[in-house]
Amino acid sequence: MDDRLARAIHEDYVRRRKADGSLRADDPALRDWEGLDEALRASSRDQAADIARKLEAVGYDVLPSDKASDEAVHLEPEEIEVLARLEHVRWAEDRRRQGWRLGPRRDVARKRSPYLVPWSELSEEVRDLDRDTVRLIPQLLSDSGLSIVRRRSGGEG
Repeated sequence: MDDRLARAIHEDYVRRRKADGSLRADDPALRDWEGLDEALRASSRDQAADIARKLEAVGYDVLPSDKASDEAVHLEPEEIEVLARLEHVRWAEDRRRQGWRLGPRRDVARKRSPYLVPWSELSEEVRDLDRDTVRLIPQLLSDSGLSIVRRRSGGEG
């Protein structure tokens, strides 16, 4: 699989975390793609691979840009909320598969996170991290040569 989308996801994550100051500068998750731990690269790849599944859940398909119309897709607030919840579930499952456990604070070395809880238990600030991530999906796909198209309703013939 081409790593362009996974790399773009990671680069956006690093940019946003550095901008908001929410992570320490020595955090291993802030390394550039080449210096990133393989488990963290795999997490970005998993996130990239799951985008199409999440978009299907709200009625969209992902196509190569040359097969889609030029009409830009703007995700509705309700769609963003569904996508953000799905992204949190994917993220939590990914972390648990990697051996992460619930802990009082984020600790990459010990694989602990306070966010391994259901969506309903997250603060709005933490939920906004997932919302911000899914709001960027159209741009990240576009930058990777892909487009979002709404599935046609009814029969096609």
